[in-house]
Amino acid sequence: MKIKLLFLLIFFSSVKILAQSDYILGNVANQDGDKLPTTRIYNLRTDQVVLADKMGNFAILAKTSDELRIVKEGYERQTVVLTPESFSKSLDVKLTVIPLEIEEVAIGFNPTGNLKKDVPKLNPPAKVTALNMAMNNYMRTPMNEVAPTAKIPSAFAPKNPGEGQLSLFSIGSGGGGLVGALAGLAKKSVSSPKTTANYAEKQEFYKRVKSVITLDYAKYGLDEYDFDIFLAFADEAHGLSKNYRKNFNRAAIESQLKMAFEEYIKTHNFSKKVTEG
Repeated sequence: MKIKLLFLLIFFSSVKILAQSDYILGNVANQDGDKLPTTRIYNLRTDQVVLADKMGNFAILAKTSDELRIVKEGYERQTVVLTPESFSKSLDVKLTVIPLEIEEVAIGFNPTGNLKKDVPKLNPPAKVTALNMAMNNYMRTPMNEVAPTAKIPSAFAPKNPGEGQLSLFSIGSGGGGLVGALAGLAKKSVSSPKTTANYAEKQEFYKRVKSVITLDYAKYGLDEYDFDIFLAFADEAHGLSKNYRKNFNRAAIESQLKMAFEEYIKTHNFSKKVTEG
């Protein structure tokens, strides 16, 4: 009698357990219907993890209201809450591919359609153009360094008799003697040798030219930028800053600019503007 009761107790317990838990059969694929093998199916209640086979099929022990989490690398994870209907048919799961995020590209260049403004190499600032020309001139000039020579310094050199003396008898004869020497010293003190202008001197000279001399170059299509380039060209061709920055001669500079412009328009294409009356 006791054995029968124990057997019945075990039987009903097994029926109760089977009624509570069962295997869920399912399949995992992507949106295109491709099977996803080695997909992980995780029961959040029991912590059981199974892997789908090469055809995407899986089986896992679960019961109603369990949550199954389906995870596959490269796809968005999905959580399925089991219902009584989940045990009566195959649980087909469709995973969605994680979209790739493309970094935003900021466009900092806003073209205007004018090549002279859009391409920096074709539109350098006037100061850069003048500086490049000055550097080219500097590189072409010979070195000013004097090679050392082995000689006695002038302070210690022996003096010749009569050196540094003037003949008083030659005064007034052909401009020599004391009068000629004084005239030569005066002329030498007034005139100074012309030197190449540096960058700051050139910029100051260009500014003075543009403020004093008004030549009608606009009718040839030259704007302020083009005129700055032409002025640097004229300076390099005729040495304007070298000859006139210290002795500003308006008439001579205007004449030199006209000559330089005749040379300039031969190699540059300018469309003549027609002003409406």
